[in-house]
Amino acid sequence: MGVEMPRPRYHALLSLGLALLVVRRSRRWQDALPVLVAGVLVDLDHLVDLAVNRRAGDVRYLILPLHAWEWVLGLLVRASRLRRGLAGGLAVHLALDQLNSVIRHPLFYWITVRAAYRFRAETPLVFPDRLRAGARWMQQSPLDWF
Repeated sequence: MGVEMPRPRYHALLSLGLALLVVRRSRRWQDALPVLVAGVLVDLDHLVDLAVNRRAGDVRYLILPLHAWEWVLGLLVRASRLRRGLAGGLAVHLALDQLNSVIRHPLFYWITVRAAYRFRAETPLVFPDRLRAGARWMQQSPLDWF
């Protein structure tokens, strides 16, 4: 079984689709921006994991501070257009990430669940072998990512 991880282009396509639906409904192109920002730029939190794991010399932790359903729920409390857009973009992103074959625990994308397991990149949260096979990019220079 090959390791399949959601690629940025899929996040961008889904976020763009949701953004277009939002604009069609609201008739305001500005409403698309939070959907796109949350749907794509949330992956910047992988830089936290990159720094922590490079220091450890191995893929030991999955912190992913922005990859959390708690953020979606928090954004929907007293939701404005901006907050609903951010919540929608993040929800689409997390739903796609849930299809990642590395993820073992069904509640992995709840930060409280990852915290309960001390953010360790181990069973029962993930399949460690699949994670290491798919996380080769963490060992590369950022110049090699493009």
